[in-house]
Amino acid sequence: MTTDVTKRRKESAVGNLGVIETGLPTNRHSIQTVASEFREGRCVLEKCEVISRAVSFCGATNKVDVKVKNKVLLHPLRVDLPAGSITAVLGGAGSGTSTLLKFLAGQMDKNVTYDGNVNLPGSKSYFAQETHLHRFYTPRTYIKHYQRLMGGRGAPEGCCKLLRGKPSNNAPSTVGGNRKLRRSGSAINDDEGIERLLDALRIDVDRRDTIVGDMFKKGLNPGEQRRLDLGLTVSLRAPDTLFCESPDLGLDSETSLNVMEFLKGYVAKDSNRRVIVTLDRPSLFVWNLVDNVILLSKGRVVYEGPRFDMESFFAYHGKPTPKRFSPLEHYIACVSNFRSDNNAVNWESALKQWQEKVDEDEGDYLADDIETCFPSAIPEVLLISANNETTAPSFGKSWLKFLALLQRSILDALKNPGILGLRILMYTPFTLFLGLLFYNLQDDESYESVNSRAAFLFYSSSFYIFMVVAVLPFLAKERLICRKEVLNGCYHPITHHFAVSVGSIPNVVILSFIITLILVGMVKLHNPVQFFLILLLALWNAESYAILLSTCVTNYILGIIILAGIFGLAMPLEGFMLVPSIFPSYLRWLYLVPFHTYVFRSFMYNEFAGTSFGEMVLKSYEIDATNIKHDMVVLLCYSLVIHCVSVAVLMFSSRGRTKKQKDT
Repeated sequence: MTTDVTKRRKESAVGNLGVIETGLPTNRHSIQTVASEFREGRCVLEKCEVISRAVSFCGATNKVDVKVKNKVLLHPLRVDLPAGSITAVLGGAGSGTSTLLKFLAGQMDKNVTYDGNVNLPGSKSYFAQETHLHRFYTPRTYIKHYQRLMGGRGAPEGCCKLLRGKPSNNAPSTVGGNRKLRRSGSAINDDEGIERLLDALRIDVDRRDTIVGDMFKKGLNPGEQRRLDLGLTVSLRAPDTLFCESPDLGLDSETSLNVMEFLKGYVAKDSNRRVIVTLDRPSLFVWNLVDNVILLSKGRVVYEGPRFDMESFFAYHGKPTPKRFSPLEHYIACVSNFRSDNNAVNWESALKQWQEKVDEDEGDYLADDIETCFPSAIPEVLLISANNETTAPSFGKSWLKFLALLQRSILDALKNPGILGLRILMYTPFTLFLGLLFYNLQDDESYESVNSRAAFLFYSSSFYIFMVVAVLPFLAKERLICRKEVLNGCYHPITHHFAVSVGSIPNVVILSFIITLILVGMVKLHNPVQFFLILLLALWNAESYAILLSTCVTNYILGIIILAGIFGLAMPLEGFMLVPSIFPSYLRWLYLVPFHTYVFRSFMYNEFAGTSFGEMVLKSYEIDATNIKHDMVVLLCYSLVIHCVSVAVLMFSSRGRTKKQKDT
């Protein structure tokens, strides 16, 4: 039967129409029974569930009832992911497609309990559902940035493999078995190689010098951004296994086809590569590029095998695809009947039955009008054969990566209005207003003058620190980009943390200088140099807190709430509203906890020390024994402690989540 079906597939191609021969066996049962239980490309999942808690209040008994329930996300399954093919994980809403993809990639959520085995050898990369790119890069400059980020002057290893492919079995090997690449004009280390990669991504020539863009300035459209992000993800490592989470999400049919053609050309260059994708509503053009399918319904595998055999499976069970209907939509509609709770279980049993009997069945349930779909248009640039050997990956040293990330962080601050420009625009007029309000404040012993200066210094030490929360949305976006690059093995997150921290120092210096220049000239403050240094350390500590929050939370709104709460709680503890001796005895230790305390008392000592009435004022606030140099050292150490906590958080998260999944 199998021979007849294959022969008819070849004969059914007419004119420019035809089918894509995947090279996979037309009989899925033959795939399953070859080799051992944990062979290469096999995934076995024994358990996958999440713990949910329902809290209810009983008014009669005045008790809170907490019910704990385990919700099964995926039922036990075993699937094969053939090499040299695109495997699509499909299913309706709530079927578990994203959960299965995260399990295969080792990116399961922390609240999920699971146990299984995944055997996918070689390097892996993950193409996330959301697109996160820096706004100021163009497609050309973004690729060059990744060259520097990879720590080499030449091509990133991934780009070379992407364009040239791995050597075939017939390719000549070098002496000693070393794999080397002869740098030629087709490599990505020159402008021609960059243009070839952009050609493969279907980015128009007139759009290659257009910035990515954001809410401040329009740039590449979402489809171009999506394709560029995919190209950068693949070019990092040229992974043997590429996981793509909904690469067609939010894209039109033409752009979705371009993305799938890129993936098809990528996997076609090496028989050891695998591309595993989740698709939402693929067109027939996109569907025609899929080789292998895993169809899920309510966490159960209801079909698994070559795409060519799906029609045979459904026709065998009396559900052939009607003419002029989309095959995929018909398959999903059959297995996702929400009116029947047992529908998924029935189809899971039907799959096992079909796998057992398909070899003995002499019938042919293949529909010619379904298999003969549309011609594919894989980019020719990705099909260039190459006999050159490839080098071992060269990711460069950490300090080279640090310099590349530091340069990117400084450029982001200069070219992203939200990081520095808007803050200057916000701080400058407000500081001018504050200077006009306290203009030429009299320097005498009157109660009004002393109280006004103290209130001014308290407000300055609190408000400017509090306004640092405005940078959190941009730090959160930078952290998402970092997580994507770290996930794909580009660098260690600590390297990125140090680069962002050092890159934020010029921003703090500029803001502190502007504030000092305006206030000292208008309010006539004493010792402007010390005022500048104290304000600089205050803003640097606030910036360090913001960086720490960006490593702990992914939602910047939650980060703003937490950071605003921390700074708000610190204000009453500075010693202006209440002097330390009035604090309750059990809360007096809190006076020395926030860095705001050292900022305020340093401002006060800098302003009143040395005047005829200064000692009396400082004693009234119980800060007459303040040592400014000591407090500045404390502020510096305070920021270092915050960064040490950030490093500890990154080290803990980089170790990975505790899980039972094993890589064999």
